[in-house]
Amino acid sequence: MDASDYQKIRQLFDDYLRMYSSRDDRLTTYFSEDFSGFTGGGDFLVKDREEWVAITRQDFAKVKDPIHIELKDLAIQSLADTIAVATSFFTIHLPIEDHILSRETARLVLIFRKESAGWKISHSSISIPYYLVREGEVYPMKELVERNQYLEELVAERTIQLSEANDKLLRTNEELAREIAGHKQAEEALRQSETYYRLLTEDASDVVWKIDSDYRFTYISPADERLRGYRAEEVIGHHVFEIFDEEGIASLKKTALQRQEAEQNGTERGQAP
Repeated sequence: MDASDYQKIRQLFDDYLRMYSSRDDRLTTYFSEDFSGFTGGGDFLVKDREEWVAITRQDFAKVKDPIHIELKDLAIQSLADTIAVATSFFTIHLPIEDHILSRETARLVLIFRKESAGWKISHSSISIPYYLVREGEVYPMKELVERNQYLEELVAERTIQLSEANDKLLRTNEELAREIAGHKQAEEALRQSETYYRLLTEDASDVVWKIDSDYRFTYISPADERLRGYRAEEVIGHHVFEIFDEEGIASLKKTALQRQEAEQNGTERGQAP
């Protein structure tokens, strides 16, 4: 094929893509009277030009807005002085949101024959995994619409779930913030109470001490050091019985038991109707 014939076939191929993409009915004038071909979603061979024209117009009617064809590769070969073939790989982008078809590679073969009226397309075959195409469709429009609708519903559902999760997290954070604030207030109240307690006991002449449930010192006032000579850090943590004789221990246990019984009786009276 000489350069001029190559340029002519390339121009015809580019015209085909341009008119097909723009849904231009003038494309039908490029088909030869002696025509054959098959569509990407068809399961039959077209042997009549008028039938192919009808399929092309059906294609344009189904997808009226322009489409975009992304050409990936092209080979033009001369089979004879009057016959040339163009084989191409490309991707079709429909004018709708599409996550299926735009990822597939289409394969198109156009056979051009030089006739008395000029070069015409005598054969067209397009191949693409159109496993989603339904009867009467050129492109899997119904499947694409249904899938897009499903994806939109899925996104909406996930958005609602995310919003609910965010609301729950916000409520949890607010509750946690309130709990932290409450703990801080309780800690501050305890600190102030201990400070006040120490102010009352630090300068007292009597020995004031606190013990835990195991009868171990948790606090002892400075008066103990003045009376017995023991610093507070030497006493805190030691058992209270260490500083009493048997009579004192018995008296202390009796007093503790009486206080416990009084507290229990007070609680019971508080619960009575």
